[in-house]
Amino acid sequence: MDYKKKGPTHSQTLGIVWLSVALLTIAAVAFFSSRHNIEVVPNDTSEVLQQDILTTKEDSVYRSRRTYSHNAHRTNKKYRPDTSFYTIVPPAPTKQPLVVELNSADSLTLQLLHGIGPAYARRIVRYRERLGGFTSTEQLLEVYGFTPELLEHLLPHLTLDTMAVRRIDINHVELKQLAMHPYMEYYQARDIVRLRNSGVRFHSADDLRAVPSMADSTLMRILPYIDFGEQTLTTQ
Repeated sequence: MDYKKKGPTHSQTLGIVWLSVALLTIAAVAFFSSRHNIEVVPNDTSEVLQQDILTTKEDSVYRSRRTYSHNAHRTNKKYRPDTSFYTIVPPAPTKQPLVVELNSADSLTLQLLHGIGPAYARRIVRYRERLGGFTSTEQLLEVYGFTPELLEHLLPHLTLDTMAVRRIDINHVELKQLAMHPYMEYYQARDIVRLRNSGVRFHSADDLRAVPSMADSTLMRILPYIDFGEQTLTTQ
């Protein structure tokens, strides 16, 4: 029997080709993977130290940028850097203590003083109008309810302009107006007017002492409010 030697068929040849291609692909992938995983060993320790330093710096820079971006987005979308990092901030101005001029302050200004409420402020203003102005801070004790402790507390915050005091023209004032002054009793004012109507003119404190009902204590209190005219003389 004659047998003919048969060669590989077409399908067998095609399978061998595809198998060869697969093996070559696997080998190539394995080769390039092994080259990618090769660790480069630096020549000396100085290169290792330099790489570590650069890596640390890069990490710190990226971390600070992430923190800066996160804080800026959380606080304000339109973030502006604090100018205090770039300029010198001037010191805050020193707060000056409150000082009030007693003869010109209104009730609202008086209430700025610690311990002075609306009631005290109204009483001070009313009594000041009756007096014609304060000649001494101690006269505040004559205001109803005012205490020495409160006066001592307020003294550093008070000034006094005695030139603003309203004085009485003793030789022309009417009886009613003179008697309304807190330091003048009605009978004293009456005696002054009677003497004046009889032709007496008052030129000094000694002339007022001649009034029978005028006590020295009253005279000393009322004298800063008396105007004797052009011939005004000081107390003897």
